Amino acid sequence: MDADELLKQYSAGERDFSGTDLSKADLSEVDLKRVILWRANLSGANLKGTNLTGADLLGANLSEANLSSAALRGANLSEANLKNAVLHGTNLQTSIYNEATQFPQSFDPALAGAYLIAPDVSLENAELTAIDLSSANLSGANLSQADLWKTNLREANLRKANLSRACFIGADLSEADLSGASLKQSNLLGANLCTANLLEIDLSEALYDEATQFPEDFKPDSAGAYLIAPGVSLRGANLSGANLSGVDLSEADLREANLSQGNLFGIALDKANLSEANLSGASLWEAELSGANLSKAILCRASLWEAELNGADLSDAFLSQVNLFGANLRFTNLQGVNIQGALYNKATQFPKEFDPVELGAYLIAPGVSLVGVNLSGADLRGADLSEADLRKTNLFGVNLHSATLEGANFEGALYNEATQFPEGFDPTERGAYPIVPGVSLQGVNFSEADLSGANLSKVNLFGADLRFATLDGTNFEGALYNEATQFSEGFDPTERGAYLIAPGISLEGANLSGVNLSGTDLSKVNLSKANLAKADLWGLNLSEANLQGANLEGANLWGCQ
Repeated sequence: MDADELLKQYSAGERDFSGTDLSKADLSEVDLKRVILWRANLSGANLKGTNLTGADLLGANLSEANLSSAALRGANLSEANLKNAVLHGTNLQTSIYNEATQFPQSFDPALAGAYLIAPDVSLENAELTAIDLSSANLSGANLSQADLWKTNLREANLRKANLSRACFIGADLSEADLSGASLKQSNLLGANLCTANLLEIDLSEALYDEATQFPEDFKPDSAGAYLIAPGVSLRGANLSGANLSGVDLSEADLREANLSQGNLFGIALDKANLSEANLSGASLWEAELSGANLSKAILCRASLWEAELNGADLSDAFLSQVNLFGANLRFTNLQGVNIQGALYNKATQFPKEFDPVELGAYLIAPGVSLVGVNLSGADLRGADLSEADLRKTNLFGVNLHSATLEGANFEGALYNEATQFPEGFDPTERGAYPIVPGVSLQGVNFSEADLSGANLSKVNLFGADLRFATLDGTNFEGALYNEATQFSEGFDPTERGAYLIAPGISLEGANLSGVNLSGTDLSKVNLSKANLAKADLWGLNLSEANLQGANLEGANLWGCQ
């Protein structure tokens, strides 16, 4: 078969070309997603830029093949021969290989994002969705929190493997050896474990539903697993971090249950009892909560985008910093609710006479004033904040991807490395300050700013005004300040690891590596045993300073006195 014939058959819907001889064939820049080329001969073939995503290349001969810029994401390379293959720019993310796979000399597949399938390997958080791992030997492997959605693990050896918190939704585990394995808090919704060896398995807090298949006479509830179905009793259950997207738990008893940080997108919880449940940080996008009892429930930092809460009871619930964009609370009981710092937009519906602003919630809309507000960690993707006043606003970790920010005032706003802005948007050009280790914030007015949790390690704070700033949990390790820096009365920056930079002081043993001290006066300072490696000391006054035992490797001493 030549390349033209293969492409013709592939276009017609054929996928299996096992054993085909395609040596030196030109298949560059073509789409061959999920093609099956078991033990095919592709030696010397031109596969430059070819899309081989999810391809099954088990035992294929790819020696001296040109795979530069090819996409092999999720491909099966078990037993494949890639000796002398060209892999420049090849995407091998989430592809799998085994100990029999041959790669070019000095090529590290793990660094390229490929996963080794073998006993005792570490595959924590690995993405192994919908691939064929039937009969694979992963005994003793660490697959905790791995994504194995709809993966074929039929007859796989998973003996004594760590599978805690792994996702097995729709996976085939029939006839697999799971003896002694830990599936604690794993997700087995719709999984097939029929005829699997479950001897001494740990299923505590694992999730299953009526579609999950277990061996005959095996009782998952007796093993500590939770049935996910309408009307079940899960009072006090630990479901933290669970993926319950789209499941039906209507009328379930979830009193005092822990659902924090869970993926509950589109979940049905209508008429469920969630009194005193912990839903903090949970994603409840488009969740159905009409008629649910959420009295005294904790929903801090949860996302309730377009959630249906008609007729729900939220009395005395904690909704601080929750996202209520488009949520329907029109006929909801909000007596005694705490919505301090909650976010809502013009599509959010509240009961008549209910004023969210009076209770400390923030409207996210064009032209609003959010001066000095702490929005850290907020999800504001796609929000319209055009002409908004965001002066001195704390934007640490805020997601503003695709947000509309035309005309918004960012003067003095704070952001960090976790903050996401629209592509091409430069917050510093708009007057915002990056709060990241090592930056210079000389003379900046932070008075009354919220810097709680900020990382100010090795930051230059010369002349900065931090009076009345909120500094709870702020990291000052190695930060620099001088006599012109202003702190709140009673605040001691040296107790938090900061260094006073002034003539005559003692900085013995101080770690000042990489800092910028250019032009400052450190005359008569004790810098014995201090680490000044790679520090910028340009024009520094060090007259009569004690530098005995100091590390000045790579430091810039140009013009130093």
